[in-house]
Amino acid sequence: MDSLSNCSCLSAYSHNEMISWTDSFLHALKGAEGEVRNAFDSIISIYEDFINKSKKIATDRLWSYLKNQGLLDQTENAITYAKLLFRARAKGGFDEGNIKEYFHIPFSKRLLVGNQRFSVSGQPMLYFGSSVLAIAKELEREVGELAVAAFLPSYSEYYNSKIFGLTNHIGECIENSLPGIFAAGSRISYDDRHLSPNRQTISSDIHKAVLMHICTFPAEFKGSFVPEYAIPQMLTTALLENTYTGLVFPSTKDYSDLNGQHRFSSHHMNLGIFVPYDKINDTNEALLKTFTVFTLDGSESFNLTTKDVIEKAGKIIKVNKKSTYNNNDYIIPICKLQLHIEYMNESQISVIKYFETCIGKLELEIYMKMLCHLEKIVH
Repeated sequence: MDSLSNCSCLSAYSHNEMISWTDSFLHALKGAEGEVRNAFDSIISIYEDFINKSKKIATDRLWSYLKNQGLLDQTENAITYAKLLFRARAKGGFDEGNIKEYFHIPFSKRLLVGNQRFSVSGQPMLYFGSSVLAIAKELEREVGELAVAAFLPSYSEYYNSKIFGLTNHIGECIENSLPGIFAAGSRISYDDRHLSPNRQTISSDIHKAVLMHICTFPAEFKGSFVPEYAIPQMLTTALLENTYTGLVFPSTKDYSDLNGQHRFSSHHMNLGIFVPYDKINDTNEALLKTFTVFTLDGSESFNLTTKDVIEKAGKIIKVNKKSTYNNNDYIIPICKLQLHIEYMNESQISVIKYFETCIGKLELEIYMKMLCHLEKIVH
């Protein structure tokens, strides 16, 4: 590791304050090398308990580890995921207009629930992608092979929910936040305790980064037991037992064919929601009601432009500015939509602009459906 001042990327981060902050962080990180070893050793020890003792013992130890390292002090704010989320399945053999076909696997068919990274066989879980690209990557299918639906979570319904953030806080701060902050003329120091991360949080920052990387290791082989899934699945169990609603985590898939996206883009982020068992219904109806849902109905032209969508969003926001009602449930997703378009507008997939690809055109159609729905509500 070396100073930013000696990096070939310096031209992109040319502010002296940025160099000073990262140099201070690098010094703190080098002084905490023992903490890096401790983080890996702690999780390795938990995995060994899983192998040699029991899943219960290992899960309890994992929860104690999370508490002791301060990894439970912050949960994801509802604003993070109060946006249009996507689910999909391979086309054929089902009613593509029935939203329940895109919801969790029915409880009566839980034997079909496979072994997944953050869920175990037989226990349904809802996985959402932040973009159509994300779900196509996760399902390893071309978008033309997929039937896609969108789910808009209610901001007010999830406002008090505990969502665990399995993210690289340090990396996101250095790569995404600090360049813009320093470019705007702000003067902040790594020693400022009022801002995180800082010198006092280096230990928990290291442990959180290590946990994120371990939980997102690519699986070498997939079968009835996947070693790389052991820690993530125990994390899920621990969160479930302690009243968490779900977790946010980055995709482990290859996005190398996407270029030019803004560094703030969250197109690759996923949300996993735990599905409580419903003793009466085959699906959790109460959970489904926390979402506004959208499916394709055959009326789509697939010739919408980003300008069309942005103009529609602007009209709704203009109405809201004159409103006396609290429209947060509806305006926050619109603002998130605008940011998504801004951050992805110049990106390309295989030299084709993102919103001119089949993936981007499909997103615009569903976003317009959401806007037309919200336009009727905001007044």
